[in-house]
Amino acid sequence: MSSRAPFTFTMRGIILTLVLTLVGSQKFDIDPGFGSRKSHLYSYEGWVLNGLPEKSLAKAGVRLSCKLEISGLSESTYLLKIRSPQVEEYNGIWPRDPFTRSSKITQMVSSCFTRPFKFEYSSGRIGNIYGPEDCPDTCINIVRGIMNMMQITIKKSQNVYELQEAGIGGVCHTRYVIQEDRKNGRVSVTKTVDQNNCQEKVSKSVGMAYIYPCPVDMMKERLVKGTTAFSYKLKQSDSGTLITEVTSQQVYQISPFSEPTGVAVMEARQQLTLLEVRSERGSTPDISMQSYGGLRYHFPSASPQMPLQLIKTKNPEQRIAETLQHIVLNNQQDFHDDVPYRFSELVQLCRIASADTLESVWRQFSDKPRYRRWLLSAISVTGTTETLKFIKTRLRSDDLNYIQTLLTVSFALHFTKADEQTVPIAADLMTSSRIQKSPVLQQVACLGYSSVVNRYCSQTLACPKEALQPIHDLADEAISRGREDKMKLALKCIGNVGEPASIKRILKFLPISSSGASDIPIHIQIDAITALRKIAWKDPKTVQGYLIQILADQSLAPEVRMMACVVIFETRPALPLITTIANVATKESNLQVASFVYSHMKALSKSRLPYLYNISSACNIALKLLAPKLDRLSYRYSKVVSFGGYFDNYKVGAAGDVFVMNSPGTMFPSAIISKLMAYFSGSVADLVEVGVHVEGLTDVIMKRNIPFAEYPAYKKIKEIGKALLGWKELPTETPLVSAYLKLSGQELAYVNVNKEVLHQVLKTVLEPTDRSTVMKRITSQIRNGITGQWTQPVWMGELRYIVPTCTGLPLEYGSYTTALARAAVNIDGKITPPLTGDFRPSQLLEASMQIRSDINPSLYIYTVATMGVNTEYFQHAVEIQGKVLARVPMKFDAKIDMKLKNIKIETNPCQEETEIVVGRHKAFAVSRNIAEIGVEKRTSIVPEDASSNIVEEPFKPSERASSEGFTMQGADSMPRKHTYSSQEDLRHSTGRKTHKRDICVKLHHLGCQLCFSRRSRDASFLKNTYLHRFIGEHEAKIVLMPVQTDADIDKIQVEIQAGSRAASKIIHVVNSESEEEDESSPYEDIQAKLKKILGIESVFKVANKTRHQKKQPSKKGKTVLTELETDPNAKNPSSSSSVTSSSSSSAASPDGKKAVDEDGNDQGKQVRNKGASSKSSSSKNSSSSKSSSSKSSSSSSSSKSSSSSSKSSSSSSKSSSSSSKSSSSSSSSRSSSSSSSSSKSSSSSSRSSSSSRSSSSSRSSSSRSSSSGSSSSGSSSSSSSSRKSLSHHSHGHHSRSLNGSSSSSSSSSSSKSRSHRGHGHHSRHLEGGSSTYSKIWGDHEIYQYRFRSAHRQEFPKRKIPADRLSSTDSSTRSSHASSRAADRPKFLGDVKTPVLAVFLHGIRNDKKIGGLQLVVYADIDSIRPRVQVFVSNLTDSSKWKVCADASVLNAHKAAAYLKWGRNCHDYKISTELVTGRFAAHPAVQVKLEWHKVPSSVRSIGDWFYKFVPGAAFMLGFSEKIDKNPSRQARVIVALTSPRTCDVVIKLPDMILYEKAMRLPLSLPVGPRIPASELQPPIWNVFAEAPSAVLENLKAYCSVSYNKITTFNGVQFNYTMPAKCYHILAQDCSSDLKFLVMMRNTDEAVNLKAISIKLGSHEIDMRPANGRVKLLVDGAESPTVNVSYVSAGVSLWIQSEKQGLALFAPAYGIDKLYFDGYTFRIQVALWMAGKMCGVCGKYDAECEQEYRMPNGYLAKDAVSFGHSWILEEKPCTGACKVRHSFVKLEKTVQLAGVESKCYSTEPVLRCMKGCSAAKTTPVTVGFHCLPADSATSLTDKQTKFDQKSEDMQDTVDAHVTCSCENEDCSA
Repeated sequence: MSSRAPFTFTMRGIILTLVLTLVGSQKFDIDPGFGSRKSHLYSYEGWVLNGLPEKSLAKAGVRLSCKLEISGLSESTYLLKIRSPQVEEYNGIWPRDPFTRSSKITQMVSSCFTRPFKFEYSSGRIGNIYGPEDCPDTCINIVRGIMNMMQITIKKSQNVYELQEAGIGGVCHTRYVIQEDRKNGRVSVTKTVDQNNCQEKVSKSVGMAYIYPCPVDMMKERLVKGTTAFSYKLKQSDSGTLITEVTSQQVYQISPFSEPTGVAVMEARQQLTLLEVRSERGSTPDISMQSYGGLRYHFPSASPQMPLQLIKTKNPEQRIAETLQHIVLNNQQDFHDDVPYRFSELVQLCRIASADTLESVWRQFSDKPRYRRWLLSAISVTGTTETLKFIKTRLRSDDLNYIQTLLTVSFALHFTKADEQTVPIAADLMTSSRIQKSPVLQQVACLGYSSVVNRYCSQTLACPKEALQPIHDLADEAISRGREDKMKLALKCIGNVGEPASIKRILKFLPISSSGASDIPIHIQIDAITALRKIAWKDPKTVQGYLIQILADQSLAPEVRMMACVVIFETRPALPLITTIANVATKESNLQVASFVYSHMKALSKSRLPYLYNISSACNIALKLLAPKLDRLSYRYSKVVSFGGYFDNYKVGAAGDVFVMNSPGTMFPSAIISKLMAYFSGSVADLVEVGVHVEGLTDVIMKRNIPFAEYPAYKKIKEIGKALLGWKELPTETPLVSAYLKLSGQELAYVNVNKEVLHQVLKTVLEPTDRSTVMKRITSQIRNGITGQWTQPVWMGELRYIVPTCTGLPLEYGSYTTALARAAVNIDGKITPPLTGDFRPSQLLEASMQIRSDINPSLYIYTVATMGVNTEYFQHAVEIQGKVLARVPMKFDAKIDMKLKNIKIETNPCQEETEIVVGRHKAFAVSRNIAEIGVEKRTSIVPEDASSNIVEEPFKPSERASSEGFTMQGADSMPRKHTYSSQEDLRHSTGRKTHKRDICVKLHHLGCQLCFSRRSRDASFLKNTYLHRFIGEHEAKIVLMPVQTDADIDKIQVEIQAGSRAASKIIHVVNSESEEEDESSPYEDIQAKLKKILGIESVFKVANKTRHQKKQPSKKGKTVLTELETDPNAKNPSSSSSVTSSSSSSAASPDGKKAVDEDGNDQGKQVRNKGASSKSSSSKNSSSSKSSSSKSSSSSSSSKSSSSSSKSSSSSSKSSSSSSKSSSSSSSSRSSSSSSSSSKSSSSSSRSSSSSRSSSSSRSSSSRSSSSGSSSSGSSSSSSSSRKSLSHHSHGHHSRSLNGSSSSSSSSSSSKSRSHRGHGHHSRHLEGGSSTYSKIWGDHEIYQYRFRSAHRQEFPKRKIPADRLSSTDSSTRSSHASSRAADRPKFLGDVKTPVLAVFLHGIRNDKKIGGLQLVVYADIDSIRPRVQVFVSNLTDSSKWKVCADASVLNAHKAAAYLKWGRNCHDYKISTELVTGRFAAHPAVQVKLEWHKVPSSVRSIGDWFYKFVPGAAFMLGFSEKIDKNPSRQARVIVALTSPRTCDVVIKLPDMILYEKAMRLPLSLPVGPRIPASELQPPIWNVFAEAPSAVLENLKAYCSVSYNKITTFNGVQFNYTMPAKCYHILAQDCSSDLKFLVMMRNTDEAVNLKAISIKLGSHEIDMRPANGRVKLLVDGAESPTVNVSYVSAGVSLWIQSEKQGLALFAPAYGIDKLYFDGYTFRIQVALWMAGKMCGVCGKYDAECEQEYRMPNGYLAKDAVSFGHSWILEEKPCTGACKVRHSFVKLEKTVQLAGVESKCYSTEPVLRCMKGCSAAKTTPVTVGFHCLPADSATSLTDKQTKFDQKSEDMQDTVDAHVTCSCENEDCSA
C-alpha cells in the first residue's frame, strides 16, 4: 500500500490539473447585452464622404451626431431615444475645409427622431425594429445604421471564425477575431464584412435589365467593390458584458476604367462611445408603433429622385406648368444652356404626378403644339403606372396624331418600370383599337410589350402565364390563319421575351416537329430559330437539342441551318457538342453550310474575350477534324467574319460578328447579320444588331416585262419536262426585303418590303413618267417654299445602382443622358423660265434656279454621372457633367444655271463669334438640401489653388545671370521639330495642371477664322490614370470668328463654272514659265556664292548644263540618254560628286525628274535632282571633298582622284581600285590605275562615306546627297574596268549594296565589295540579275525578289555606244526620253482649256480680289490621259499654290504628284502605279515618295507609323527589320493565282510581307496587251477592270468531245448514247426561258448537234460539210458569214471562228458558241441557282453536282448523264433507249430474309423489240422486298423512286440498241 500511495497521489494531481485546465480554457460568457433595469447613454457620430482618395481634392458628404439613450423594457426589448441630432454638411477641399452645420436639415431630421424607437436585442443579435407609424424611410434606415453597430456574433469555442452574418447590407461573408484581456475583464472584437461576397446582397439597379453578368470570373472583375471593418470594445462585469465603444469604417470604391489606382471612393465612418450607465428602467411609450423588420436596409417604395436636383413634391401640377413654360419660352430660337436640366426636372415631376394631375396639365397645354411636344416627350419616358394610364386614355380619346402615337407608345413601353401593375396596362395598350388599325403601330406596341414582359420576368423566378398569353395568342392566331406578317410579329415578340415557356409555340414554325411547318416560308423559319436566342440563355440544353437536329437535317434550307448554327454557338456549347457540330460538317454535302460552320468555328477560336475562353479552346480542338479546304472557299460561300479585342488591364473589350449567308439562288448574300457586343468589368451587353434578308430581289430587278409564258418555247419546254421522270420547275421565290434593328438585345423595329412595294419603287426609278412626276413634285415644293421648325427631346435613359452604407444612408451610382435635336428650315426657290404644265425633266437643263436657304440644325447632348448620398432630404455627391452642343447654321443664296453650267453660292461673312461645336466636361462636389431649393454648393474637384508636388517644382538658380544663360542654352539646343506653331501650354511638367491649346486658321480674304481651342485642368498631377485625367474641367470647341481685314467684306461667294466657259472665269492664270524662273533663282544664288568662296568658275558648268537639259528638253538639241550604272556591290557611293568637263549625260523623264529604274533592288534608288533629293544626316556636317578631273583616251584610260581628309575619332573609310583589264575595238592593253581616298567624318551620325572612282566621264546631280547614301556619280568609258573597294563602317551606320541597270560602255564592268562592320550593324547584298540572285539565295523569301516593270520592258532605256560618248560629239546626241517629253506638255493649259473652275472669295468694298481659285485641266481622250489641278491664292502678295498632276503614261504605268507651298516648290508627295512581274507572277507596285513635307504632317505620319507593326501582326503579316529608302514606301501585290496573292510592303525601316493571301473573289489573269496596241484613252484598261472581274464571275458550261465542264466547274468524262438528245442546259425557274439540247450525230464520232428552244424560236445547229448549218424555225440560213437578228426577241446569231455564236441577254444567255465539236454557254449572273440539266444548277454546290431531274443525287457521272436523256416515241424517233426500273437478277439475303430488289433509280434500257448492242455499268440503289411478296415491276401503284434505299449494286445500262423487230405499240 505504501508503495502505491505516491502513485495514487500523482494520479489525483494529474486529474485535478486537467480539470482545472479544461475549466480555464472555457470562454466566459461575453455575449453583449443591456441590463433590463438600466439605462445606457452613448454618443454617436457617423459621416459619409465621396470623392477621390487623394488629399487636396474636393469631396462632398454629410455627418450626423447625436446622443443615444438605450433603456431596457424587458429581457430582450429595449427603448432607443435619439437626442440632440446634429446634421453637418461637407463640401470643400479635404481635409482642409471643415464640416458646416445645417440648421434647417437638422430641424427636419430631428422631427422624425422626436419619438422613441424600440428594438429587440439578444446575445448580440438585433431582432425587429419598431418605430412610429409615419416615420420616413430615411430615418428608419439611419436607425438601422446605428443598430448595425451593435450586431455581433460570438462563438464561445473559437477566437477566429467566419460566417455569413446578417447586417444592413444583407447576409454577407463576415470574419471575426476575438482578443480577451481576462485580467482587466475586457474583450476586443474585430469584425470585417466583405460586401462583394453576399448570399443576399441588398442593392437596387435601374436601367440595367439588359446587362448580364459574365459567366466567367464574376467576382474578380466587379466594377464596384466594398468592405466594412468594425472594432468593438467590450467590458465584462458581474451583471454581463457591455459594449463600451464601437468604431466602424466602410469603403466602397468604383473603378470606371478598371484601374487598380484609378478609383473613386465612398468612405463612411461611425463612432459609438458609452458615456454613462444609469440604474433606471425605461417606460413603454404611449404611442402606437409598427414593426419595420430587422437590420436589412429597406428601399422606399417610390423611386428616389434623380440626384440632379431636389424637387419639392407638393403641388406638382403647378411645378409642371412652370417648368414647361420656362422650357418653351427659352428655347424658341436656340437651346438654352439649362434646357437638359429643366427637361430632366420635368421628367422627375411627371414621375411623382398622378394620372389626374397629368390630365389637368394636358387640358391646359394640349392645344399648344410646342408645349404639347415637350410634355408628351417627358411623360413617355417617366415609366410609371400613372403615365401608362394617361397614354392609354389619350389613345382612346384619339388625341394624338400618328407620329405622336408612334413615338409616345414606343418610348413609354421601353422605358416603363416593369411590375405587376404595369404589365396588364401595357397589354391593354397593345390591344387597343387605335393600335390595331395600323400595322406599324401594332408592330411597335407588340415589340414594346414583349420588352416589358422580358424585364418583368427577369425579376421573378417563374414568368406568369398571364403576361405571356397575349403574345402566345398572337402566335396561335397567325398559324391558324396562315398570315405571314402575324407569324413574323409573333416570333419576334417571343424572341424579345426569351422565356422557355414559349418553346412549344416556336416549334410549330419549325419542320422538325410539325409536319405542316415545311410549307412555312424560309424567312419565317429563320425568325423562329432567331426567337430561340434569348431562351437559350435560360435553358441552353433544350434549345441545343432542337437546333442540332436542324443543323444536321440536310433536307432543310441552307439559310435555316446556318441560322441554327449561329444560335447554337451563342449558347456557349461545351466541347462534346462542338465536336458533334464538326462531325456534322465533315459529312456535309452542302458547301454553303460547311463553309459557314467552318468559318464560324475558326472565328470563335481566335476570340480573346474572357466569356468565350472555353468555347474558343473547344473550337480550336474541333477544327482539327475539319478539312482545311473549307478555308479556301471563295466569297460565293457563306462566311462568318469576327473582329474585336480585349484589354485585360482595363477589363474592357468589344466583339463584333458579321454573318454572311449566301443562297444557292443568287450570286450575292441573301442575309447579312451584324452584331456588336461589349464587355466591361465582368458584364456583357449586346449593343446593337442589324440584319437584312433578301429573297427574289434579282428576279424583280432583272425582269424586263417579257411575257415568257406566252411564247411557244414555254409550252414546248413544259412538255419536255413532263417526259423527264420526276422533273418539276423550281418554286417561285416571293420577292421580299426585310431588315431589323436590335438595341441591347431587344428588337425595336423591323421593316418588310414585299413584292408590290418593290415593283412600285422600280417603276418609279425606271419608268420616265413616274420619274418625271417625282421630280415635278420636288421642284414644285422648292418653288412653293419649305418652312418649318422641329424640336425633339430624347431621354436616352438612366443607369442607377444603389447600395446601403453602414450609416444607413444610400450610396448611389448613376448616369443620366438627354439628347435634344432641333432643326429650323426656311427654303424659298424660284425657277426661270417657269415650268409649264406638261413638265419634262429636260426643262430643268435649260432653266435657272434661285434658292434662298436658311437652315439651322443643332444637337445638344447632356450627360451626368454621379456618385454619392441621395435621400429625400439632401444630396451629397461627386457629379461629372458632360455636354456637347453642335450648331451648323447654313444661310445662303444659291443660283444654279444648268444651261451655262454655272453655280453661284453667296453667304454673309463672319459678323460675330459662332460656336460650331462645343464640348464641356466638369467634375464637382455638389451638395443640396430640401430646405434650400435652388441653392446648391459646388466645388470643383480639382481646385484652382491646389499646391503642386515639390518634386515637380522647377529648379530655380540663385543667380539671375546663370538662370538666363541656362534658359538661352536650352532654347538654342531645342530641335526645331519640337517647336509648336500653335499657342500651346503644356504645363503639367512643372507641376501645374492646366493644359491649353489654341489653333486658328485665318482666312483674311474671307474675313473669317476657324479656331480650335482646348482647355483642360485635371488631377493627373497626382496619379497618371485615366480617371485622374478624366476628373477636372475640360473644354474643347470649334469657333468661327470674324477677323480684321483692310476693307469690309459684303459677301462670301463660291462660284463653280464647268464646261467651255471655265476659261473665261479664271482670275489668276497659271504660268509654267514663271515657275521655272522662280525655281532657278535660288540655285543661281548658291552657285554664285560658292564660286566666290572657292575661287573657281567652271565647277558648275556641267551641272548647270545638265540641269537645263532636264528643265527644257524641247529647247536643247540632242541629248544623249544613258542609264546610270550603280555598282551592284558598292556599299556607299561617295556623297561628293565627280565632275568632268568632257561629257555629261542626263536621264530625264517627261516631267523633268530624273528617271528612276523600277527594276532596281529592294532598296531602290533615291532620285537626286531638286524635286526628288533629300538631305542626309551628313549634310549637316562640316566636310568637303575635292575631285580632280581625269583624262581619257580611246585605247586606255587612267584617272587619279583624291579627297581631302578631316580628323575624326569615330570613322574612316578607305577605297582603292586595283588594276583592271581594258580593251578597245582596235587593240588590247593593260593599264592600271589606282586611287585612294580617306575621309574622316566629323560626326558619327553620318551615313555617307566618300570614295573615289576611276572614270572617264561622270555625272553630277545636285549638291545634295540622298539620305540612303547613294550618290549620283557613276562612270562610263570605252573600256571596262574592275574595281575592288573595301569599306569600313562605324557604329550605328547602315550599308546596303545597290543594284541597277548599267550606264557603262559596250563592255560590262564587274566589281567586288566587302564590308566590315562594328557590332550591331546590318549588311545586305542584293544582286542585279536574277541568275546571280538565285545562285546566292537558295531558298529565298518573297521580299527578296525584284519587281520587274512591264513599263521598262516595253519601253527600255536606249544604250548609246561608247564611241559616241565623246565631248566633241555633242551635236550628234539623241535622246528618246527627251523627244518623248517634247510632245508631252508640262502644263496642260498650253494645249487645253480648263474643264472646271471653282472660286471662293470675299466680295470687298475696295474691289480687291482675295480668295482661292481651283482650276482643273483634263486631257482624257489622248493616248496618255492626264488631269491637272491647281489651287491658287488670289491675294496679290501671296504665291502660295497647290499643284496636283495625275496621268496614265501607258497601260502599265500611272503616276501622280502633289506639290504645294510658294509656287508649289516647298513640299512634294508623289506616287506611281506600275504593273509588271514579281517572282514570275503578274504584279502591281504602288510607290509613294514624300520628298519634303511639313513637320505637322510628319508628326501625324510618325504617330500613325507606330501602329503599323501591330496592325500588320493582327492581319497576319510577317515583319523583317531592314533599312529601305527613308522617304519612300512601296506596296507590291503579286497575283500568284486567281484567288491568292503575295503582298510585300517596304517601309523605311521594315519590310512586311505575307504569302498566299486569300482574295474574296477570283481575278481574271490574261495575257498582257502591249501598250502600243491599245487605243486611246488608255485608262479604259483601268476603268474596265471592274467589268472584267464581273465577267470572270460568270459561269460557263462546256462540252468538248467527251469532256464536260459544268457551271460549277466540275469536270467529268461522259460518252453520249447515239442519237439521243440530252437536256444540256435549261432555265428551271417558273419562266422556262430557254432550253438547250445536244446529241451525237451520224457523220462522225465526235460531231454533235444542238437544238435551242428560246422565246418564239426553235434553233438548230448541225455540222454539215465541215461547217455548222443554222436552222431557225426550220428555215436554213447561209453557212458563210451568218448574221441573224430576231425581230421581236432580243436574239442575234453570227459567225465566229469555225462556228456560230448566239446572244440572248434578255433570256439569260450571255453567249453560246458551237462549232460541231465544242460547245460553250455562258449565262448571266442572275441565272445562278435557276439552271438544271447536264451542265448543273449553277449554285456553287460542287458536292451536289450530279442532281437528276427528280431532285435526287446520282451515284456517278454516267447515271447522271443518262437521267437527262430525252426519251422519244417508239418507231418515230432516232433514240431507241428509255428509262426503266429494273429488278436485280439475283436474290439477296437482307437481314436474314431472302429478298428480291428493285432499283430506286431508272436505268437505260432498249425499247421493246430492240436488243442492246453496247452496255456500260452503272451503280444503282435498290429497294428490297421479301421474295414471296406479290409486288412486281408491272405494278403501277408501287413507286420505287420514292422508296428507301436498302443496298447498292452495279447493273448494265444499254447505250446502243439494235432494233430489227421494234415494237411500235409500246
